Amino acid sequence: MSTFVKSDDWDVSAPLGPKSLTWKHFGDIRSMLMLGRAGTLQNMHPVLDAALREHSNFFDNPMDRFDRSIKPIHAMIYEPRPVENAGVVRDFHKPIKGVDAQGNRYHALDPDVFWWTHVTFYESIIATQEFFGTPLSEDEKRQIVAEGLTWWRLYGMSERPAFGDYESYQRYWAHTLRESLGSNKTTDFAANIHREKVPPPPGVPDAVWRLVRYPIMGIGVWISNATMPPEAREILGWRWTRLDQAAFEVFRRTVRTAWQIAPKRLRYIPDSWAGMRRYRTDPAAYEVSASA
Repeated sequence: MSTFVKSDDWDVSAPLGPKSLTWKHFGDIRSMLMLGRAGTLQNMHPVLDAALREHSNFFDNPMDRFDRSIKPIHAMIYEPRPVENAGVVRDFHKPIKGVDAQGNRYHALDPDVFWWTHVTFYESIIATQEFFGTPLSEDEKRQIVAEGLTWWRLYGMSERPAFGDYESYQRYWAHTLRESLGSNKTTDFAANIHREKVPPPPGVPDAVWRLVRYPIMGIGVWISNATMPPEAREILGWRWTRLDQAAFEVFRRTVRTAWQIAPKRLRYIPDSWAGMRRYRTDPAAYEVSASA
């Protein structure tokens, strides 16, 4: 097994906040198309698979689990008091610990495990624009990775696994896909989630959900497959054909066009748009946060 070696020369000059690239892109509504992909990449890690099976309602109500997970993470970026919001996310994971199938003890706040989860979020920013938006330049990718370190520091956790430079990010991503991830019960469930009778998302009537669940969830699985890194797709044993690729090219162009002509408020996740509006009316609240 090879060893990941990170750079000692970190870029630590990338603040978050309303002027950051993370602020500009993380709340993009198109990122919702990537949630299944990000979640599957996270859950390919054996510790996260064990934690979900033993401590989560993911298999009973995955939509609720996604909703509870994503809202406080968006709050870290788009609401004042980012350190306080980061503490909510971190402390949610404190009781999640146990022994995996191999008899190894695990904890959700193991810095190496938590760092992988964190990296998948800012990798999703890059991937969302690559597939459905305007691909980021090399300099913009470097800034996103540097801002990812600033974001990590909000958690107040060990920086042992962390890095803030783009070259380390590229090596880490390839190393983790090659050395640490695998298929498991959780990823198998995600691949067939459209066949499961999962409860509706918050606010969707049961009668409506019964009609739309299979096609909506099926499209979500298909998009996850389409956007999955080829190495991960091979590990998972997911099949992808040239016909699928041709259909996906049409789909991604349609998404890009729809986003460009949509009103600006519809281009962003509602919680993120609310934060952007608050900043325009009360920028001082974010200045206090930045200096805290």
